Parts: sequence; structure tokens; C-alpha cells
Amino acid sequence: MKRWGLTEGSFICCGLVAVGMLLQLTVGPVRWDAMAWPANIIVLAVLLLGIISMHLLRKKVRLFRWMATLQAGIPAMVACAMLTVLMGVTRQIPSGHQPMEPIGITSMLTFWPFVLSYTWLVVLVGMVCMTRLVQPSLQSIPFLLNHLGLFIALVAGTLGAADMQDLRMVVQEGKTEWRAVDAQHRVHQLPIAIELHDFSMELHESSLAPKSYSSAVTVYTKRGSSVDDTIRVNKPLAVRGWKIYQYSYDEARGQESDISVFELVRDPWLPYVYIGIFMMLAGALSIFIGKKW
Repeated sequence: MKRWGLTEGSFICCGLVAVGMLLQLTVGPVRWDAMAWPANIIVLAVLLLGIISMHLLRKKVRLFRWMATLQAGIPAMVACAMLTVLMGVTRQIPSGHQPMEPIGITSMLTFWPFVLSYTWLVVLVGMVCMTRLVQPSLQSIPFLLNHLGLFIALVAGTLGAADMQDLRMVVQEGKTEWRAVDAQHRVHQLPIAIELHDFSMELHESSLAPKSYSSAVTVYTKRGSSVDDTIRVNKPLAVRGWKIYQYSYDEARGQESDISVFELVRDPWLPYVYIGIFMMLAGALSIFIGKKW
């Protein structure tokens, strides 16, 4: 019986792109907001269970055996690389906005062919990791660090996207605010509040244009704790998983502004993405050290 190779892998990748285009044109872009907690945890459990099941059935199903081979991985990596290059050379719109053209390549993260191709790559990487995990050895540590790190980074970055919050909060001097709005102007009641004590701005002497601006604040949490600090441009304040950035002010009043606009960002899956990246770096370093010695 003929073994599956690069040709079959290329056909599968082309098929995924074709199915993705059909979905893109019929049902529209991928809706990542539907993947918010707890849906993403359920999907993660199904993904892991599926990979384990395929690994256990690999001796009976030729497709599953082939999925852990280089012949399956190379076409998947090429397809993902090509779509990523396309993403890099096209102007991408901000998250939550409609694509600027009918196909959807200006919103690649919600483009079905892109999502399906990367999902296929994640499954293949998971199959490879399972093959090495069941037969661990010192020689396989660099390989596992690289591939398991890639798996963790891709899964966490994808499934965690829906849980990321990027909000704007407007606070007036002497007032405390618990509410913020998202890009769709929906109001969110937050577990933290910001009291603005003073907004200050430093101007360039020559042009009188803003040189820097900052806000003296107290940040309260629902647990009863508080933090006093000054938030400056490009120097965010981190409080209980939130990063608070100095975003804007009342530009009409300039230096006399008595309000401050903050950007609040929360990404609970980001630490897991970093873990995956550090694992890949550790794997690359271990390969370098192993070759040197």
C-alpha cells in the first residue's frame, strides 16, 4: 500500500483553503466572540481529547499515523507561511471592524482559510508531541520544547483572543469611575476603578506641542485594595491582570484638561503564550548547546 506523502498533504491544505473560502462567502468571517469563556475551554478539551484519541488509533488508521510525519507537516507549514505573508503585505483592519474588501483578507485573523490552516497545523503539532511524549528520552527534550512550546503558544493565542478586553475609560479630576467602553461602545462594569487626582502636561518650549502627559491616580479593586501611582504615556500601571495606559485627554482644552482617557487591557491567556515562546527559546538554546558540546 502506497504511503501518504507531500502530495496528500498539499491536497489537504488546498482543500482546507477551498472549504474556508466557501465558509467565508456563505457564513461570513469567523466570530471569535463566540469563543469566549467557557466555550474556549470546552474547545480546548475537545481538541486535546481528539489528539489523544487519534494517537491511540494511529495503528488502525493510516491517516492518523501519517499526521505525525514530516510529509504532513511541511505542506501545512508552507500554507500557513503563505497566508501569514499575505497578512503582512495587506493592510489589516482593527479587531471588531468589517473587512475593507469582499473576500476578507484585510481581516486575516477572522479569515476562514487562515483559521482552518492554522488549526490543521496545531493538530499536526499536537500529534507529533504525543508521539514523543509516550516515549520520552533526553535526546527528545529539545524537540519537545520546540514543538510543545509552539502548540501552547498557538492554542493559547487563538483560544484566548476572545477573552482579551481592550477598553477606554474617561475619568474627570476628583471623580472615580468603574465603567469603560469597548470598540462597539458597549459599557462594561469593571472589577477595578480609577480615581483621577490630577492631570498634567509638559509642553515643548519651541512649539508648545505636548511633550508628555500623565495622570496621578488611585486604582481601587472590588477586594478592597488600592494603589496610588502616576500613569504616564508608554508606562502602564499593572493592577490585578489589567494594564492601564495613559491614552488621551481633552484635546480641546489641552494643558487645562480636567479629564484623562485611559486604555485598559486584560489578556488572561497571555502568560501561556509567553510560556510557549520561552519553551521554544529553551528548545533552540538546548539544540545549540548540544551541538556545541
